[in-house]
Amino acid sequence: MKVVEFVNGLRKELLELQEKAEVEAHVRILLEYYLGYNRAQIQLNGQETIKPEKLAKLQAAVEQLKSKRPLDYIIEESVFLGYPFYVNESVLIPRSETEELVMMVASEEQDLEISILDIGTGSGCIPIGLAKEKNYRQIDGCEVSEAALEVARINAQKLKVEVGLFQLDILNSIPAQKYEVVVSNPPYVLKEEIEGLDAQVKEYEPIIALTPEGGPLLFYKRMIQLADQLLNEGGRFYWEIHEDLGEEVCTLFKGKPFKKVQLHQDMYGRDRFVTAVFSP
Repeated sequence: MKVVEFVNGLRKELLELQEKAEVEAHVRILLEYYLGYNRAQIQLNGQETIKPEKLAKLQAAVEQLKSKRPLDYIIEESVFLGYPFYVNESVLIPRSETEELVMMVASEEQDLEISILDIGTGSGCIPIGLAKEKNYRQIDGCEVSEAALEVARINAQKLKVEVGLFQLDILNSIPAQKYEVVVSNPPYVLKEEIEGLDAQVKEYEPIIALTPEGGPLLFYKRMIQLADQLLNEGGRFYWEIHEDLGEEVCTLFKGKPFKKVQLHQDMYGRDRFVTAVFSP
């Protein structure tokens, strides 16, 4: 089969399931991943015949796309802050909001001698992203899932950064040291929202990383409870939150030893981040 024939057939199949912009993105990514073609080469090499073994892989990928499996899991790669992260179904696919969280920390925290902990690190995108942005003295990530932790380790090695990665259930244990900064994108999706999520999310991404058993504020409450064991005096929390729970998260700090509790919006104007300073 020629490249142009495959592309035309792929577009026709996917347009029945996806919006045009998404289809074009998937066509570009698939041909770049399996054939090594960039956008211009797709046009230039349209009359080339795809080798049978590569065509088989492309067709298998298309069938997975049609079953709603996310493309990032199919090619086992997700781009975060411009870097290619390895992903599988043990971890969430990194989102653009989390990129904003990383850049917020990197922008606000100019002292390179600080220590930073990411709680619930998943693919490791937060600590690794921070390590790529700034040469902080210490950046760690903890994670309850050993399978997810292995993905983070692969990414740290792949992207050549030094980050500490260790297994920890923050709901039942505490880290061995305190930090100047604790950042987290914990599970916060409401249980009643799960059924309404796209099939790509609810059928393939790990539910444990999406919604907590004890309600959407569970992890925030736990981190506040442990603040004096997580943060040095003057230490900072940086959290990603559910866009509908900004005021509820901020209210958790009332009567507690914190100052400068702030609710931040993402690039679309949605309440997506909370920061606070520990001041006992």
